Amino acid sequence: MLDKESVTRAIAEFMEIKFPDTINREIYIDLSTNKIIVLAGVRRAGKTYELFNILKSLLNNGIPRENMLYINFEDERFLDFKTTDFDFIIDTFYSLTKIDKKHKIYLFFDEIQNIENWDRAIRRLYDTNNYRIFLTGSSSKLLSAEISTALAGRNLTYIIYPFSFKEFMLSKNFNVNKLSIYSEIQEIKKYSIEYLIYGGFPEIAFIDDENTKMRIISSYYDSILFNDISRRYNISDVNMLRLVIGYAINSYSSPFSVSKLYNYLKSANIEISKKTVNNYINYAENVFFLFMNMKFSASYKKMHQSRKKAYLIDNGFTLLYKKSYDMSKLLENAVYIELLRLKERLTGMDIFYFSENSEIDFIITRNNITVQAIQVCYNLNALNIDREVRPLTKFIDKYNIKEGLIIIMEKDNIRLNDLRIKIITFYEWALFLNEAKNDKY
Repeated sequence: MLDKESVTRAIAEFMEIKFPDTINREIYIDLSTNKIIVLAGVRRAGKTYELFNILKSLLNNGIPRENMLYINFEDERFLDFKTTDFDFIIDTFYSLTKIDKKHKIYLFFDEIQNIENWDRAIRRLYDTNNYRIFLTGSSSKLLSAEISTALAGRNLTYIIYPFSFKEFMLSKNFNVNKLSIYSEIQEIKKYSIEYLIYGGFPEIAFIDDENTKMRIISSYYDSILFNDISRRYNISDVNMLRLVIGYAINSYSSPFSVSKLYNYLKSANIEISKKTVNNYINYAENVFFLFMNMKFSASYKKMHQSRKKAYLIDNGFTLLYKKSYDMSKLLENAVYIELLRLKERLTGMDIFYFSENSEIDFIITRNNITVQAIQVCYNLNALNIDREVRPLTKFIDKYNIKEGLIIIMEKDNIRLNDLRIKIITFYEWALFLNEAKNDKY
């Protein structure tokens, strides 16, 4: 049963807190709409801080603080919260503050997926037309068809990722501009290596000690396993879950097969069904920990039947199982997540990989039209240049696209004869990705 006195205290505490300092992130949220705004993504990616950014933006635009209510549903005081209790917290809020009736009430509900049947209550509140509603959650159910049906077009959903490389550099107080690419190149290179190895979780970006970084990354992983997957999906054998997800982590930036994983576990005399293995992988996808990229194909059936490539939400998680760095795979994983961020901004954008005798890491389409082919190569040299360039050339010829791209870490003296293929460093590409023209992606 809900402890109403504790909940009242939690509401009163919010009304007194000082908003934390935040970084203005490259996240484009339309506050002009009256839709329910949903921020979804992996835990610790910065969803709560983005809510505070929205709060501060509203304050700067004349919305009174007294008209804003923030609730974090991971606060243990809301542990027994039911949908029927929404009326109680609204009534309590009204009793504690003096509402400016010239404006609506702004409701901010953090980690809403912890409340069963939350969508029905939110729909009811929204339909009164008295509230602007902002939600966050660490589950892809916030994106699912059933939620869209329940809210019936009332919501706009944005996925929040850990820091992009540009946001990471801003967290280091680095002035990002096109001149700095040349004048401060050594510092940029140093930070790009740090970013590839330890990832972009906001908290990690502000920490220098490597041991502390590792401890925090490990705690994030445990929290995702226990809170977001095991508890949410009622998994009793957490060790088996850890084994399956660990295998997926070791397969990042590589083709992934549930059947292959199942056969591997079976050969090791580990008793688990193929269905359970598949479920565990799906759960990891549901909480934004793991992404599966499909193979490019003109056939919809073949595209969905082909083996997918696995990517992780953040490079830092690779440190949990790897004793050495595979910089090529880390670079590929980082590029994929940057592309996912770009996909949030560009409507109709999709990402695939290509594999026909040779492989291309990423194929970009816009509204089902192929617009870009990207190879990722940590160190492009005379030994591997033909392997990287030849597939791009064939793909460009076959699909009549304007440009192929090779993303590298180090520029060399290599020159290409095919002017349709451009070589660019990761840091040049990532720092100015959001300035890219729409016709390129």
